[in-house]
Amino acid sequence: MQIRKPRQKFVSPPDAEVAIRRVLQTHMENFPPRLFDTTTGLLHDRDAQINAFKTSPQYKELLSLTIKHADCRLERIKEAILMYFRYAMLSHRWEGKEPLLHDIQDKVVYELEPVNGVHKLQSFCKVARDAGYRWAWSDTCCIDKSNNVELQESVNTMFVWYRHSALTIVYLSDVSRFSKSGALAKSAWNERGWTVQEFL
Repeated sequence: MQIRKPRQKFVSPPDAEVAIRRVLQTHMENFPPRLFDTTTGLLHDRDAQINAFKTSPQYKELLSLTIKHADCRLERIKEAILMYFRYAMLSHRWEGKEPLLHDIQDKVVYELEPVNGVHKLQSFCKVARDAGYRWAWSDTCCIDKSNNVELQESVNTMFVWYRHSALTIVYLSDVSRFSKSGALAKSAWNERGWTVQEFL
């Protein structure tokens, strides 16, 4: 009597790439179209985010697993994408001159002179990076405010972005680590720092 091992199911590399791309497109709809890459300090649009993913070790590992394990690939793909694209969002009060999209586009945020709102943005990106988040979003410069259509779409979609974010970092300009007890409760952020989207 001969015992046969069950044949292992494999998926072709092109089919695996298509499966990953479909899941990626579905989930990217819930993410902001521009995010900071906290490892480089560069702002990436959606295409650049996807390209970063496709050149990452995580993508290569996911592709290999998807090819070898066809039976459970969709859930594995979803988990890998959500883990890779976890992002932090900044909650803060606008104060003085905040950096806008045109101020930081194609520039390394860590190399900018730390004046006005740039210092806040640099601190936010560093805190997000040090907490293990590759991606970060700030309302000051991740939206093109000169484009009315994009601005309106961003306002309408911001709740979804906050809901799907993995972490919200609050910047309190009037509270330092040396502040006295009760300073946090008296912060101006409590009165007008948060947006409706964050609060919900």
